Amino acid sequence: MSSDSTQFLEIEHKFVVESNFDLESFVAGVRALGPVDEKQVQVRDTYFLPSENPNFIYRHRMDEEIQQLTVKSRGKGNEVRTEINLELGALPSQEAAVNAWMQLIGASDGHVIEKAIWVFEFSDCEVVHYHARHGKKSVVCVEFEAVGAESKAAALATLLQYENQLGFDAEARTRINLFDLLVIAS
Repeated sequence: MSSDSTQFLEIEHKFVVESNFDLESFVAGVRALGPVDEKQVQVRDTYFLPSENPNFIYRHRMDEEIQQLTVKSRGKGNEVRTEINLELGALPSQEAAVNAWMQLIGASDGHVIEKAIWVFEFSDCEVVHYHARHGKKSVVCVEFEAVGAESKAAALATLLQYENQLGFDAEARTRINLFDLLVIAS
């Protein structure tokens, strides 16, 4: 893997949007760009913070299509992060096994974040609108995630292309990951 490889990286920009965000116009704008697929999904993410290395976080993701165990880097910024996904199969739920595993490695108890997501897939980018909730705290976000880029520079250029086309300013993005926005900042 070269130093500029995007394998095992998540390269994205996240924008926190206000409650008066014009979702109808946003969806029309994204659809005008010609996504190859579009879907709405309810997602349950359970995050575990390892006590030995808080620079990483584990996530158990469940929705109607996938089940994954993920390790992600966390800390300074969220533009380019390590992300390694292990596919666990759609069903049955591996929640008990994941919780037992996390307990054995000394991770925190799980913190559940539920999301209603609307994903627009392009060959080089996923554009996602979602409402996320943890306890009484919630946030609405739009994310642009580069997929399949050959380099970090190419991935970042892809993000800027979609953001510009949809009226987002990269400088206005949040640099805080979702776990820290909803759980740590609570």
